[in-house]
Amino acid sequence: MKDTGVWILLGVGLLAILGGLGLFGDAEPELAPSFSLVSLDGEIVSLSDYRGRVVLLDFWASWCRPCTTTFPAVHELHEQFADRGLDLLVVSLDASAEDALDFLEQNGFPTNNVLWGSLPEARSVKRLYGVGGIPRTFVIDRDGYIRFEGHPRNLKPEIVEPWL
Repeated sequence: MKDTGVWILLGVGLLAILGGLGLFGDAEPELAPSFSLVSLDGEIVSLSDYRGRVVLLDFWASWCRPCTTTFPAVHELHEQFADRGLDLLVVSLDASAEDALDFLEQNGFPTNNVLWGSLPEARSVKRLYGVGGIPRTFVIDRDGYIRFEGHPRNLKPEIVEPWL
């Protein structure tokens, strides 16, 4: 009889571990925190402006080697699904707008969807989303719920496509 208690504890522990690994389905999606930042083109951009569309939200900096490695793939994914309602917003964590602009222009990337405002403002949005390290990418559905959060190398078309 006393072995039963041990098995129950082991079972509960195993369930907790498997649940923590996400093996029992997804948790309820979280509503994406609202924010506004100025784009590198000088326009005020609010996440709420994109309600009804799917948004790739990428936290990035030109000084971040992994960011510059994954940045082209994020843009390719955006281009693949842009005609189906996918928008890309990039929060730059560069020290200056010029640093971000230089990288983007030298590598042929658009600047209108890159948000900065100032480094403290960009860092504020980073904290709002609980981002520790970069790069970090989110997929936000048409109703404003986060459907993916992670490293952009883990973001595949089959993750984005169901939300389009």
